[in-house]
Amino acid sequence: MKLTCFGKYGPYPKGGMATSCYMLTHGGKNVVIEMGCGALSKLLEQINIADIHAVALSHLHADHMGDMLTLRYALAAAKRMGHIDKPIPVYLPDFPTKEASMLTANAMMDATIIRSGMQCDIFGMKAQFAKMPHPVPSFAMSFEADGKKFVYSGDTQDNEKLAPFAKKADLLLMDAAILTASKIQNAPHLSAVDAGRIGRDADAKRMLITHLFPEYDPAEVLAEAQQHYPDAEWIEENKQYEV
Repeated sequence: MKLTCFGKYGPYPKGGMATSCYMLTHGGKNVVIEMGCGALSKLLEQINIADIHAVALSHLHADHMGDMLTLRYALAAAKRMGHIDKPIPVYLPDFPTKEASMLTANAMMDATIIRSGMQCDIFGMKAQFAKMPHPVPSFAMSFEADGKKFVYSGDTQDNEKLAPFAKKADLLLMDAAILTASKIQNAPHLSAVDAGRIGRDADAKRMLITHLFPEYDPAEVLAEAQQHYPDAEWIEENKQYEV
């Protein structure tokens, strides 16, 4: 499995960049994880619409799924032009209902509703989903293949479920949206310190942090994550990571 980043910002991007979007590649198939604002343009710099074989959305906030609304048009055009001949699988929560219905009702999206604890096979990868605390239903994801494990936290509050879910991950991608000084009670995201602690407790072999608030100094956020996980790294756009 290989992971490529196309967007790491949230809840809005820096100029010329994109919010959350990653691509997991296995066996010649590409599963796009999140399709945030600006993500489709970034994807199309490297792949064609026909190369998006499936999409998995942790939750339905705009900075994680906004470009899915534009992808609907691109998929319809690709079918008209003979580049694809069937809908692509899309894994998503069913709430908020309005956002979900704009995707589940689309003829070019074969929707599967994510439930906590759900397991399924996605192009030879064992996928598993775990619901995390967030203002809307949000799911951490695990993908296993060839003896390797990739885990993505999605957006989540600090909680005791994530470290066991991510246990022994070969590559762990973590929400690190908040600096400690800015964290309020019941914050909807992990702080960078939280992310580092969870990565340490999960005994992850490698941890990348993401969901950078565009006004933060990335070095300051990374330094907080490294308090508990000294080898923590920022995920980098257009860089491919081996799981």
